[in-house]
Amino acid sequence: MESHPGSLSVDTSEFSFPGSGVSALLIHGLSGTPYEMRYLGERLAESGARVCGVRLAGHAGAPEELGAATAARWYESVVEGFERLRQYGEPNVVIGLSMGSVLAARLAADQREALSGVVMLSPAFFLPRWVRGALKIVRALGPLANRIYLRSSGSDIHDDAARAAHPSSRLLPLTAVFELLELSTMVRPRLGRITRPALIIHSRRDHTCPMKKNVDFLLTHLGSVQKRAVILDRSFHVITVDSEKERVAAEVADFVSAFRAGAQPATALG
Repeated sequence: MESHPGSLSVDTSEFSFPGSGVSALLIHGLSGTPYEMRYLGERLAESGARVCGVRLAGHAGAPEELGAATAARWYESVVEGFERLRQYGEPNVVIGLSMGSVLAARLAADQREALSGVVMLSPAFFLPRWVRGALKIVRALGPLANRIYLRSSGSDIHDDAARAAHPSSRLLPLTAVFELLELSTMVRPRLGRITRPALIIHSRRDHTCPMKKNVDFLLTHLGSVQKRAVILDRSFHVITVDSEKERVAAEVADFVSAFRAGAQPATALG
């Protein structure tokens, strides 16, 4: 993976931690790696949950690998991870960050009763208006747009140390962004199919995915009766590693623990 200098010593591979009573599937974001979900996964494992952090197809490698991947292949990675957890026959919760939230929502809409709950962190159902407008113009270039790579200045993280350590590809293929837009467009009409409890965590200072647009849309369109949004004040977009990562981990751990075999369903949202 082509990364910024401070990221060479971090582990960007898939991970799994043993546990029992409840299983958690963790999905990272676009151009991200399982590293950005590892701290959360470790905290969930400490609470006793079984954890699987998947690596989406085309990620944690060269930019060209991501450019060659598709949303369908990303979803295959998610389904494969879910099937590994499903074999234990215990409650399953899916947790996604950014684009991973969109993939988590698709899994929840498809699997329905096979999942007990869904967590969406910094969901990427909508990008900023100016970004959407610029992408629409660039897309008019046709096949030429598929050869464009965007240069990254680093991840959207408030904490300086976390940002310096965070593995981040210097180049993002525009095709991957188009795939995210198509994925979001496909999943949004399916949100009403999701009836399991849902937890949304987003930061007001997110520069990548507008908080109000995404949170309001989800709270309005999710079919879940039990749904709750937690709004952060200091973090930016990658909230799983940022200034309030402890609060994020605690909120998610409480949510997941409520589905442990034998727990009372009514406590799912605290």
